[in-house]
Amino acid sequence: MINTKLWLAQRQLGNKFPQKRLEAVQKLRAMEGDGVVAALVQALEDVEPAVRTEAAHALGEFKHEDSTRGLIVALRDHFEPVQEAAVQSLRKLEAATAIEPLVGVLQRGGPGAQWHAAQALKSLGWIPRSSGEQIPYYVATGDFHKLATFGSAAVSALGAVLRGGSPERRVAVANVLGELNDASAFKPLLNALKDAEPRVRTAAAGGLGRLGNKQAASELVGLLKDRDRYVRAAAASALGSVGDVNAVESLLGLVGDRDWDVRQTVANALGKLGDRRAMPGLLGLLNDKDTEVREAAAEALGRVGDESALGHLALAMMDEEVGVRQAAARSLTILDAFWERAPGVRELVPEIQQAMRHQSPSVQFAASGLMRRITGKTAADVHAESHKVAQTPSGPHVPILIKLLRDSDEAVRLAAAESLGRVKSQDVLRALQIAMKDSSEWVRVAALEGVAAQSQV
Repeated sequence: MINTKLWLAQRQLGNKFPQKRLEAVQKLRAMEGDGVVAALVQALEDVEPAVRTEAAHALGEFKHEDSTRGLIVALRDHFEPVQEAAVQSLRKLEAATAIEPLVGVLQRGGPGAQWHAAQALKSLGWIPRSSGEQIPYYVATGDFHKLATFGSAAVSALGAVLRGGSPERRVAVANVLGELNDASAFKPLLNALKDAEPRVRTAAAGGLGRLGNKQAASELVGLLKDRDRYVRAAAASALGSVGDVNAVESLLGLVGDRDWDVRQTVANALGKLGDRRAMPGLLGLLNDKDTEVREAAAEALGRVGDESALGHLALAMMDEEVGVRQAAARSLTILDAFWERAPGVRELVPEIQQAMRHQSPSVQFAASGLMRRITGKTAADVHAESHKVAQTPSGPHVPILIKLLRDSDEAVRLAAAESLGRVKSQDVLRALQIAMKDSSEWVRVAALEGVAAQSQV
């Protein structure tokens, strides 16, 4: 008995209008019988991609050998949605005979088809064995970091994703290429500096910085003018890492950048390059309004190694932020182990005295500590000399001094301990006794002297 509905659908597959043929495939999908499978396999050869795609999806509903054979042929379709549909249907059919063809899609198909092929193969219990199978499998599943162990063998596959993958995948690949530590990753990353997506340019610049190839310097310099702040910062950081001192002048052009993180990165990069031409720019950044920038500038000046920075760094020892003071102290020690004796530093006494009257208690006592290191005089000594009378620091500021004994800055704690040693009170005695357990030897000594002075009352 003739199946009228099947016969009509088969006739409709020959209609000259693609929409009619698509409707025929949709009708066939709701039918049953061997003839339905044959008609759908025939539809896989239709000139219209939408018809072929619908037919490939439909065949996944029919567990039949002809369905599997037809879908395997469809895996070679030049239209990727047809490939994807065929892969998805073969996964539904759970046909072991499809494993080898699916591996072929994994190795040579489009990104979407590759991903679906990886999922289908996984569901079929397939495990990649050779690097020729593992590399495309990890690419398809997005496990890019696993590719770092393959070195240059993975670069070609990663480069393909970098050229045509989604923005998220391109960013991930750029990061992995930078981790490969392989010269073959240089060209794909260099090309990615021209990517339309700022995140990709940022990742590519970072990757080139990790590779450390000076040949990237000219391209990275070009990115210093990028409109995206993160791209500019990444380019500056990379230039510091590749070590091309010819980039110093270009980096100096960013010391006035509107974004603090760019200025901070520029300071770090100039420090890594260690070229004395960077001195004027770094000294300017030492007075930047942003704490992180000042701290980076202080660190960088120690790396540049120019002793003309001693006075500037000594003044930075009185910065309102402890991180800047600590960075300045480290750089001073690097430049000169006996920096306190340097003539340029000793000439700063008037400025230090002025800082001792600063509105911020932290600055006041940082200045007091600096004064002691340079002249051997405590804040009380200086105060007494300026008034020609030895005065005992007392009054409402004593609680502030006690609180500063817990400051994170050693110089502040030391100055506070020295000043409190001249105050006679039980509260001060208890505070100094606690300070005798301070992590700093200098603070412990000052606290001990203060306690001894108390006992002489």
